[in-house]
Amino acid sequence: MNYISELPAANTSSTSPSSPDKEPSAWDKFLWWMAAADPQLMKDCGPDRFRYTVIGYTVMATWIFATLAWGYFFSTLFNEMLVIIPAALFFGFVILTIDRGLIAGLNSNGGKNRWLTLSLRMILALTIGFFISQPVVLMLFQKDIDGHLPVVNERKITAYTQQVREENAVTLGQATTEVNRIRNEQLLKEQEIQDLKNAYIRETDGTGGSGKIGESTIARVKKMAYLKAEEDLIPWKRHTQPALDSALEQQKKTEAAIQARITEFKKTLSDGFLSRIETLDDLMIAHPPVKYRYRLVIMLIMLIELMPLLTKLMMPSGLYEEKVQDAVTEKKLAWLNDRAVLKELEKDFYEKAADSDRQLQADMMAEMDAWRRKEAELRLNEWKQSPGRIRQFWEGIKSRVLYFGRS
Repeated sequence: MNYISELPAANTSSTSPSSPDKEPSAWDKFLWWMAAADPQLMKDCGPDRFRYTVIGYTVMATWIFATLAWGYFFSTLFNEMLVIIPAALFFGFVILTIDRGLIAGLNSNGGKNRWLTLSLRMILALTIGFFISQPVVLMLFQKDIDGHLPVVNERKITAYTQQVREENAVTLGQATTEVNRIRNEQLLKEQEIQDLKNAYIRETDGTGGSGKIGESTIARVKKMAYLKAEEDLIPWKRHTQPALDSALEQQKKTEAAIQARITEFKKTLSDGFLSRIETLDDLMIAHPPVKYRYRLVIMLIMLIELMPLLTKLMMPSGLYEEKVQDAVTEKKLAWLNDRAVLKELEKDFYEKAADSDRQLQADMMAEMDAWRRKEAELRLNEWKQSPGRIRQFWEGIKSRVLYFGRS
């Protein structure tokens, strides 16, 4: 048995140029749909079937990539998978629709403005690629971002704390100044009392100015001064205590308000999409090598988004494009012919209708002319039998038998 001659028969791939006449499978039709190609026109296009299958794979890869990117994006905003998965699938389908539209637009030659339309499609594809690249970059640098995020948040808290304290500096400063003034004055008075007490003690133990031991006259004078200073301190404290309490209360309230605003600000800090973008920007400033890797990743992701469009542009036009143009031309010519026939029918109808109206009008005019003559003759005979004023007779008959009654 000749096995070598039977080996080529095992090639059943409908996407290969070597088997262009095989009936396409459902998977082939799905890939052609991805590539914005008409399966009915593609059946007899030979090698173009393989070419559009490749384009379909690139579109499918971009669609899956965009869906995953959108999924990660929504995972930074929501925690429920019932929200993340439908949103990712929907926006991935939007990107798929846009890519199919861009490729479908390249099936036509574009006329004189081909390069203008091509440039607009490239700009749109680059814009989509740049936007999709953001969540992918965050996913790739996730560990670095998670490690640097507390540093950025702490910096935000410090800056916000400074801002809040600057806003309340006047109120807090006034309260603190008042508290310090009263307490300093109290310390001075207490120090004065202590000095007087020490002077009295030195007089009693013989180390004072008089050099006598015991309750001498000078010692008693200093004792009286010391005791009087202590007595004066009591009403002074009673008089200044409300002001001190008020200043302390104002200071406490201001500090509490500052801490409340700082606590509220801390609650707003999150690890969401925008926070991660900001952290990545700060990370690139702190570590320049990250910036170069970031740019490389952006370029790679944008090339992935451009891949279907570039694949379509790099592949030469084939039989399918010619069949598309022929189908469009055929449909256009058929429509133009139908429109010309319809216009001709409408023209013939209006011409015949006008002729019919003219004939009917002529017949009616003839009938009315015969009636008018009989009516005029009848009125004239009646007037002859009983003649009256001619002008009065004429005014009466012209409004009845003439087309234009005014003289």
